[in-house]
Amino acid sequence: MSSDPYAILFEPVTIGPKTAPNRFWSTPHSSGFGVEYPDMQATYRGRKAEGGWGVVFTEATSVAPETDKVPYFLGRLWDEGDIRNSRRIVERIHEGGALAGVELEYHASMSFASEGRLVAHSVDPVAGEGPLPIAYAGTAAALHVSDIARIQDLHVDAALRAVEAGYDLITLHCGHAASLISHFLIPYYNTRTDEYGGSLENRARFARETLTKVRAAVGDRAAVGLRLGVDTLDEPFGLGERGIRHNGDAPRFIEHLDDLVDYWDLIIGGVDWGQDAQSSRTARENHEAPYTGGMKKYTSKPVINVGRLNSPDTMVKVVRSGQADFIGAARAGISDPFLPAKIREGRIEDIRECIGCNMCVSRSNMWNGRIICTQNPTVGEEFRRAWHPENFDGAANRDRAVLVVGAGPAGLECAMVLGKRGFEMVHLVDAAEEIGGSLNWVTKLPGRQEWRHVIEYRELQLSKLKNVTTILNTRLSADDILDYGAEIVVVATGSHYAADDVSPYDRRPLDLGDFRGNVLTPEQVMSGEAVIGERVLLWDTDGYFVGPGVAEHLADAGHQVTAVAPASSFGPYLAYTMEDSRIAQDLRALGVQIYTGAGLGTFGTDTATVETQAGSVEVGVDTVVVVGQRVADSDLYRELHDRQAEWADAGVSGVYRIGDSLRPSFIADAIFSGHRLAREIDSANPAEPLPYIRERRLLNASETDFTFDGSAQSRAI
Repeated sequence: MSSDPYAILFEPVTIGPKTAPNRFWSTPHSSGFGVEYPDMQATYRGRKAEGGWGVVFTEATSVAPETDKVPYFLGRLWDEGDIRNSRRIVERIHEGGALAGVELEYHASMSFASEGRLVAHSVDPVAGEGPLPIAYAGTAAALHVSDIARIQDLHVDAALRAVEAGYDLITLHCGHAASLISHFLIPYYNTRTDEYGGSLENRARFARETLTKVRAAVGDRAAVGLRLGVDTLDEPFGLGERGIRHNGDAPRFIEHLDDLVDYWDLIIGGVDWGQDAQSSRTARENHEAPYTGGMKKYTSKPVINVGRLNSPDTMVKVVRSGQADFIGAARAGISDPFLPAKIREGRIEDIRECIGCNMCVSRSNMWNGRIICTQNPTVGEEFRRAWHPENFDGAANRDRAVLVVGAGPAGLECAMVLGKRGFEMVHLVDAAEEIGGSLNWVTKLPGRQEWRHVIEYRELQLSKLKNVTTILNTRLSADDILDYGAEIVVVATGSHYAADDVSPYDRRPLDLGDFRGNVLTPEQVMSGEAVIGERVLLWDTDGYFVGPGVAEHLADAGHQVTAVAPASSFGPYLAYTMEDSRIAQDLRALGVQIYTGAGLGTFGTDTATVETQAGSVEVGVDTVVVVGQRVADSDLYRELHDRQAEWADAGVSGVYRIGDSLRPSFIADAIFSGHRLAREIDSANPAEPLPYIRERRLLNASETDFTFDGSAQSRAI
């Protein structure tokens, strides 16, 4: 018996005609690349294979133009061109030693077909879910029995193209209430009275016939499986008894189709796919186990489970307990593509753990924008900037001393990368008693504790770098910096919320009139030192997690909270991270009064008028909390630049600023900013980002056409 506690995770597993080298399964997830950006897609997926994932999938892949979702980027297997582009992706995955998987889908809702203006078919011709008015959201044509064979053949044709491209595994999508297969299965959608509606056997008929045809076509050239949503959950976020339940239809469906599949990829969720990809604010690790964990006894085939599986110890328990055969993950592999390799090498502490912030998910929800990650700034940059999450080349100017002022997210990342690039001396200096900057109070907000992994990962990496020294409780002036002896200075002093908020909705400052109570910012509230009255009015123009988080924090502490936001919802960006419904429910349970699409009128000494669409409402107020504009703390940087004539005498060759001190934005952007500067600190002008490769179709193109400045790149397009 192996003494390695994680050895079971690296056992090979047979999947039909294929064998996975280990139990790590990178599940289908959006990247924003599709097949239109094959080199970006190939390098992104190939990085996971390089990092030890035994099975690597691309994203949902459309089987026909009629289910196109432009402007969303899906994978596509429509024609020979898609085969060629997909082959590039498969080759990169195979180079890393992994099996390559594709998830085929005939999308049943939100199929705009806006590119080809073709007509999709649906089980029931009721408008589907989508961001447009219901009368137009994914409306599909009624599916007649005579159409079924044609649509099944579309799946077969796409599967044959997948095999030609070299894919090893072909998953048919029956999850997230997204595909035609799932809509046939789910009673909420399937109200048919013919042989494809009614009983489970009838609702499963389309899936059984499609699987039979696909298997017959591909033979033993690929393993064929199904991604199944085993529970569409209770209302109000799920479909209730009109959905699929883990203790109802799901086990029977698995038994009914088990002879036709080589594996089962099990998930939860229905209309709201955020039930599956929940953030750390709303779900803990392995949160899907109560639904998916008992399904393995109904099948003789390998089972994949997901559910924010981050901990290697949890992964071992999942396998040993019989819950699943494979550890399925998307976000864990986005945050750290080398997670399996680090477990295999015994470097658990070096795992860049996913914090469950769902920043990656938010970009997918924003019209399928390019993938980004708070923890891993190299995501999406693998091809176009040639960034690697683990490998750093030595900087040409590494003999220079560097001073990084500010140990928030941007400063931590910058100092870490500079250290890994071999600089002889890097000093990271902060005025606070601990590193982390704004994250130290942000992580005290309800449900944001896991975000501390951002600090902890970098703190550990810095402790291993003997060329980086962290100095706390030290506030540096411009004079101090010019006398410091550093040749390169990086200012990462962050930002702060302004109490005199200038609203982006009307470009006017907040007028508190005759109000005599105290006015606080989020930082002051979370410091624990501010005096906060019983009745709190929270004004939010920030639009993300801070306003709702502070409101929840105060309400939980017993304050009477009234939240007012000019946006149509309280924290509108939370819809993209798929946290809005649950957070709103929690706030209502705590008694928070929320006014959205509203403004603030006149203030009395202890009252305020809230202007709603239904009229004016007067509320009593002891404390106003302003969650509005963030202002860059750039005074130090500006003073240093004003004294540029003194740099030469001080031995300073350059002064740069990063993160919120440059532009207040997401934590992910601050970390990217610090990473980018450190990666390019030896360029001619580090303040200006180097050009990156633009992967695009150009007529009569030459290699130099693919960067902003026309510079030649070493990688051919």
